[in-house]
Amino acid sequence: MTTTHLIQTAGVLTVLTVLALTLAVTLLRLAALPLAAAALALDAAANLAATPLSLPATADEEATR
Repeated sequence: MTTTHLIQTAGVLTVLTVLALTLAVTLLRLAALPLAAAALALDAAANLAATPLSLPATADEEATR
């Protein structure tokens, strides 16, 4: 059974749909990698910016709580 015979049996529209879905998934996966890297970079920047905000309380501040 040849590839041409398999395509004719399954239907050209079905084969094209599967190829289009495969291409779409591949492109989305390729786009997700740089977006994940950007999210990690933004998370690191947010942690760095929030560092002065998360200092431990002093003894005087603890006494007033």
